[in-house]
Amino acid sequence: MGGPLRRLRLILIDLFLVVSATIIAVLLRGNFDTAFDSLIILSPYIFISVGCTLVVFFLAGMDRTPWRYSSVADHLQVIILTVLAILLTLVLTFAFNRLEPVARSLPVLQGGMIVTLLVAARSAARFWHARRFHTNGKSCADMQPHQTALVVGVNTITELFLMSVKEFASQQIQVAGILVEEPSMRGRAIQQKPVLGTIEELQDILETLDVHGVAIDRIVVTTPADRLQPRSLRTLFELEKSSNIIVQFLPERLGFEGVYQMPSVPSHERRAVASEQQVIAHRENLIDETQVNSTAKSYRIGKRIFDVFGATLLIFAATPVALIVAFVVVLDGGFPVIFWQHRPGLYGRPFKLYKFRTMRAPHDKQRGRIPDDQRSSAIGRMLRRTRLDELPQLYNVLVGDMSLVGPRPLLPIDQSPDYAARLSVRPGLTGWAQVNGGRIISVSDKLTLDIWYVKNASALLDLKIALRTIGMVIFGDRINTKAVIQAQNHERLKMPLRAGMIPAA
Repeated sequence: MGGPLRRLRLILIDLFLVVSATIIAVLLRGNFDTAFDSLIILSPYIFISVGCTLVVFFLAGMDRTPWRYSSVADHLQVIILTVLAILLTLVLTFAFNRLEPVARSLPVLQGGMIVTLLVAARSAARFWHARRFHTNGKSCADMQPHQTALVVGVNTITELFLMSVKEFASQQIQVAGILVEEPSMRGRAIQQKPVLGTIEELQDILETLDVHGVAIDRIVVTTPADRLQPRSLRTLFELEKSSNIIVQFLPERLGFEGVYQMPSVPSHERRAVASEQQVIAHRENLIDETQVNSTAKSYRIGKRIFDVFGATLLIFAATPVALIVAFVVVLDGGFPVIFWQHRPGLYGRPFKLYKFRTMRAPHDKQRGRIPDDQRSSAIGRMLRRTRLDELPQLYNVLVGDMSLVGPRPLLPIDQSPDYAARLSVRPGLTGWAQVNGGRIISVSDKLTLDIWYVKNASALLDLKIALRTIGMVIFGDRINTKAVIQAQNHERLKMPLRAGMIPAA
């Protein structure tokens, strides 16, 4: 009975949120002094819209996905189904009373409120589940390095491996994508992991992932070696011999007999040494989470609540601007509109940072690398200058990857172990380093300012940074020499904050 009861509970919660969103939309559209009268007049529309939404959501199976596992695809499904439900509502209401009491803006306002509440509820459930998982499995996760993997093969074992990673090692292993032998599979997805291309295109795929800040640690082959084409095997073995990437044949590791063997496969001893080196390197850069400074617990909880509500309101308010920016990006450089990169987040855990694309493709038609200065355009520079390219990061804030205020997330290669303490708080849309120099101060000064913020974080400082951000966007980056010197003096007076040495406030 647990399954039906759980689904019924999700349906009832969705129904409550839809009713609430509809009532809020009616109140916002009308006059609060005559709120009761507005609800009475629009009661046919309200009942029809709630009924249509419930039917559409139920038939589409929106209650089948546990909220704690919600993803971008689930949120897009909420948007699409909401639009369909409102269109159906308009048709039925027109047949009932020709939409006479319904204002034109009401369906738009209602749809926006429904999407906002449903997405916020699912994001909150995902955040709390991830927080509980981190609390319960913190010690286990800290003993293993974070790794990024590619999967070779499309079969039942591939699905089983992806599900196992999601269930047991989601904090330690990130699957960047899947490789296949059939080009016709390119662009499809298995368990929401994209098929990036063929095995023969492996080198190009690695270069493309590198542009996104993704470094592959190992390749997991789910297809038995004797079923792969010789050229595919040769590509995998040559890559393993010429790089630090480990190639693992999953059937072999499971102990199945009859697996194809080649003398060029590295020995278990060499793989063990590589794995041991990764663990040692991880422990050297480990952040001791029991010693993290983030002032009072009430501040951290209050900040997260503010992030959720702030990001929800900003997403709702910035949607028209985001649509215009997306249209401009398509005109300037075509698809895709959104660009992503892996960045180290809270405690160094990697996450996908989203931005509007401001640079053209990194490779030409001959697969040659295009210099970055030739990939940029005037429109792209304008979007970066006004920070409009960072609007998609409001989603990162909503799901808990980022905060509205905090140190800006760096590329993994730029995150110095000497300043690992900046990873003890969530990265932010804006931060102390951004409002005191931004892109025109040195990297070392940025890191020093970030460390100063971590040591002095407070609600008042966050508000100060938020207000200064408005001026920074309007007038551009300006160096605050006083703040830089203050942070440098603070670092000299205290011992430099190193990895694993994060003193309490």
